[in-house]
Amino acid sequence: MQFLKAIKGLTPVLRNCLLAVCLIYIGGSWLMSPGAPALDEVVLKYSLGNGNSIYGARDGQGGATVGFSYRYYVHKDLGNDQEILTTLVSAHPFLKTQEPTVQVSEQDGELRLDVQGRVYEYKSYALEGLGGAKVVMAL
Repeated sequence: MQFLKAIKGLTPVLRNCLLAVCLIYIGGSWLMSPGAPALDEVVLKYSLGNGNSIYGARDGQGGATVGFSYRYYVHKDLGNDQEILTTLVSAHPFLKTQEPTVQVSEQDGELRLDVQGRVYEYKSYALEGLGGAKVVMAL
């Protein structure tokens, strides 16, 4: 009987501790998230010919102590540089690099991306919907 009373008295305390740990974890994750990029310059425009293009943009979010990073997107064709920068802020890049030296070429239905420098992140899902194009990454 006393064991059951002890468990009933301890349950709210354990539940509140678990809730506090979860809230701290969620708050810490939110504070550490990078937020929206600060795109300030278009470094690449490559039309794929099917209404989509590959765009590269410089992210100046790091400030004076961190170098620039470069984000590359597949998006429907856009107009001028300002429209590109404002639209791509909310899009998800398929490639993030340290250097702006990504070169795109197409030969025999094969789309080739030549990357020099450090690659921070690469996701191929954005390139899968390009139709019959085969994508080759050369690092």
